[in-house]
Amino acid sequence: MSETRSYSVWQRVQFWLVSQLAARLVRTLFRTCRVKILRNDLAEKYFSKGRSAIGVTWHRGAIFSLYFFGKQHPAVMISRSKDGEYLARYLSIMGGVPVRGSSSRGGIAALKEMADYLQGGATRYAATVADGPRGPRYKAKKGMIVLASQTGLPLLPLMWSSDRVWVLKNTWDRTMIPKPFAKLVCTAGKEFRYPPGIRGRELEAARQELEDELNRLKDELDQITGYHEPA
Repeated sequence: MSETRSYSVWQRVQFWLVSQLAARLVRTLFRTCRVKILRNDLAEKYFSKGRSAIGVTWHRGAIFSLYFFGKQHPAVMISRSKDGEYLARYLSIMGGVPVRGSSSRGGIAALKEMADYLQGGATRYAATVADGPRGPRYKAKKGMIVLASQTGLPLLPLMWSSDRVWVLKNTWDRTMIPKPFAKLVCTAGKEFRYPPGIRGRELEAARQELEDELNRLKDELDQITGYHEPA
């Protein structure tokens, strides 16, 4: 599932080198981290027993989330931009399935592709960042709600935080990267299910409820870890 946009040979070499180096560095770094899961009941339900679901989180934690959940081989929506090409190749190395599209470009086709993927096997997952690809930060979009409505699968908010992270302050999402030997806390929130064909005011109400739940989880974990987001 890749973008058909053409790139030069040198650009393709760059994509390969950067994604390979990034994956190796990430694996080496994140293997030193210790992770505490607060909702073991949901981890058992969806990841140990293999029930399909759609995961959603905020953009700030995407890099570690792709590593941590990559072994579940989720289909992940990634923008069709040049930067998205690096991320798509990195995701493939980590075990995920990139689906190219975003709320601003190719989103409808990408949602259909993700729905086809989810319905093509007994145990499959999809995931994305609710405020991507360009924000605003912590403002949820509607795409994954529509996907959950189309497939009948539960939408599961996921979040992590840590007190020892690097923060990319010049990024719109304040990207977080755990430092070596960091202690991370992960959790899942309320499971959402939606009726087929959800739209209009009902869809907007669902979007707001998802946004509120993701922010509740973010604030809860940041308080537990003592993380303070830079201004």
